[in-house]
Amino acid sequence: MTDRIQKTIITGLLMILVLAVRVPAETEDTDPAEWTVMMYFCGSDLESRHSCATGNLEEIVGCMTYDALRHVMRSDPIDPMAGRIPVNVLLETGGCKEWHAQELGMDISTDRLERWHLKPMSRFRLEEKGSFVKDSELPLQSMAAPETLTDFIRWSVQNYPAKKYMLVLWDHGGGSKTGIFIDELFDNDIMYLDELHDALSEAEVHFEAILFDACLMANLETAGAVKDYADWMIASEEVVAGNGTAMGEWLQQLYLSPQWDGKTLGRWISDMTQIKYANEKSQQAQDILTWSVIDLNKISRVEDMFDRFFEEIGIWYSTNPAAMMGSADFLSRAFEFGLHDMGMIDLTEIFYMNVIAGILDPEIYFGMLEALQEAIVYTTRGGSRSGAGGLSFCYAAPFSAEELEVYSRNARSPHYLAFLDAITPAWTAPDWVYEKADHLPDIREIDSYQIKIEKHQAPDGTPGVTIEGGHRLVNRIYGTLYQKNEQSGKILRLGTAAAEVDLEGEVPDESGNDIIVYALNRFWMWPAIEGIHCDAEVVDYIYSGSALYNIPVRIGTDICLLRCGFDESEDEPFTVYGVWEGYDADSNVFSRNVKALSGLAGQDFCLLYPVDGTEETGQTLYESSEIMPMYRSLEITAEPLPAGTYYIDYWVEDIFMRLLPVGRAELCLDGQTVSLTSPDDWQGSMIVTLPES
Repeated sequence: MTDRIQKTIITGLLMILVLAVRVPAETEDTDPAEWTVMMYFCGSDLESRHSCATGNLEEIVGCMTYDALRHVMRSDPIDPMAGRIPVNVLLETGGCKEWHAQELGMDISTDRLERWHLKPMSRFRLEEKGSFVKDSELPLQSMAAPETLTDFIRWSVQNYPAKKYMLVLWDHGGGSKTGIFIDELFDNDIMYLDELHDALSEAEVHFEAILFDACLMANLETAGAVKDYADWMIASEEVVAGNGTAMGEWLQQLYLSPQWDGKTLGRWISDMTQIKYANEKSQQAQDILTWSVIDLNKISRVEDMFDRFFEEIGIWYSTNPAAMMGSADFLSRAFEFGLHDMGMIDLTEIFYMNVIAGILDPEIYFGMLEALQEAIVYTTRGGSRSGAGGLSFCYAAPFSAEELEVYSRNARSPHYLAFLDAITPAWTAPDWVYEKADHLPDIREIDSYQIKIEKHQAPDGTPGVTIEGGHRLVNRIYGTLYQKNEQSGKILRLGTAAAEVDLEGEVPDESGNDIIVYALNRFWMWPAIEGIHCDAEVVDYIYSGSALYNIPVRIGTDICLLRCGFDESEDEPFTVYGVWEGYDADSNVFSRNVKALSGLAGQDFCLLYPVDGTEETGQTLYESSEIMPMYRSLEITAEPLPAGTYYIDYWVEDIFMRLLPVGRAELCLDGQTVSLTSPDDWQGSMIVTLPES
């Protein structure tokens, strides 16, 4: 026998032995895991600027296998689960200008998509953390493109089969006003909800659960988009803190309890996330926290009752304005999430208002209550969100035509869209709406909804408005104050607040009868931070005498907002809660990054004043105050404005929450004396309506 033949036989025998040793492991590996968790991380500015994604990845790599946990607890090492990894954790990364996960051994690329799988801690190396191992690289594509998500799902199922699948969608969320994901490598590309639906449809996978680790996604429109492709949805009605869910905690528990279903896992995610922010002592994150577990198999009935509800509202709108005013009142009083202009309101709260039970068809009223109770199986709520019911919807009546064009892609109720069409002259609902719903009359054709106002001056000389016999048609009147910079000639915004009635006296009309004038009374006493007047924008009236303000500032090169509360019953009515990056008008999403003032103490900052008219160019320009140091707490007081030229724009918010422009008054302030520059321009009557475009 030649040496070559001997070597060949020996090599063959060795290979047989190797294969014989590996066969059990390979056979075991071909069996489906209990779970495959697909994590779709569109990093966006959450990662490039704040390392939020890296923070969650660091939590994940701390997870141990079942076997490792048994070893730590010094339990019997002989166990039916020994050697098994019952949970596959997969990751796709993209959509981000800069990643910060190098310390985790992940050099994540910004010029291509990458796919990874988690190698958790083993019992033999407990001193080491787990790691993400790169499986493949792909050409760069937008993470907001439906086909990108579809391809990731298909790849995951093909390479890591399991009995149950979970999808985690991580990034910014814009609620159902816009959608989810902001890919900063593709001009802030957004995935609309109809595109999310298409992505899941093309993937042809049914998920046990879908987790939206993003803001404002626990809404009816999102649930409707994904209901055919999953059993359970876990999401938040409110803005989600940048650190997201307690990923390490809930994933670790899934390793321990792979027999769980999506409902049980969803409850655990909600509870662990609430505990996470309590342990971090993040007061604001605790206060506004909301998480819901939604049974997607029960959402169709909620959608049906919602459509019937707005079919009834359409009848009231056309034939019974008194009932319409009542229904509009409880819609406007429902709990809001995010900022006022996002329109995300709590659906459950509407049907918990006693007044609606007296005017709504009992079949619809009780049907909706029952449908909501069946669909919303679990909620967690922070202190200031104790009334959150678990499922919101987008009340889009105040939206512009452009915003409605986007929202109509996400909405599924034909009668609701027909109603929005009727009250928004500049927008027309899609054709499919009128295959199922009737056209409603244009709001300009119904006299009962026309608001007639007259321009007057309040007793202190401030220009204001009166409402002629239509108070039930008006929710609130707002005034925006501007100041002319005499040096630059620019007009700078100083903020927006509600116009109120002057309690010191009323103004007689030509017949000698007293009339009520709504105005920015004593506007010359304006909020100031450390003695410097600021642009104080009211974003929410919580209750009478209590409001929430945003104040734009620049810290270093970053433009952000001071979140400020006001309570007139307190000796010091203004309180600064922290610094927030706010709402991005370009992407229509909220920042998830909130900082306490204590973390910024000692840094320099300045107040910002938007230059009037620059918003129309697509980018707001600012003038700034002098530089001042940031303290652990900031003092806000009402201080007298200097003499000069000022302007007030008035807006009427009607019962549908639409903002109807009144006009601008120019005035001179000399101490506490107010005089109109052109008195003849601020008089007369008008019917306030939405602009044609």
